[in-house]
Amino acid sequence: MRTLELPEDYALVLQQIHEEGAQYFSDLAESLGFERRRLAHIIEALRHKGLILTKCTSADAWLRLTSKGNRLLNYIWPESRLHPSF
Repeated sequence: MRTLELPEDYALVLQQIHEEGAQYFSDLAESLGFERRRLAHIIEALRHKGLILTKCTSADAWLRLTSKGNRLLNYIWPESRLHPSF
């Protein structure tokens, strides 16, 4: 199995999206207390790794986990199966 380097703040982003379901970028930044620039960097890295999908709307970006992102969350945080994504 290939290893995946995942800093703690990246895992927090994945966990938050998993627990809350798909959500807007601005809502995620507010709920995590991350600066928008830092969150944008994390989102781009997670998107590049194939863990999240983004869809730009006229006012914001919609974020959700991919199936690969859900599998990773279930692997590193088995209790996450109790909080399925929407």
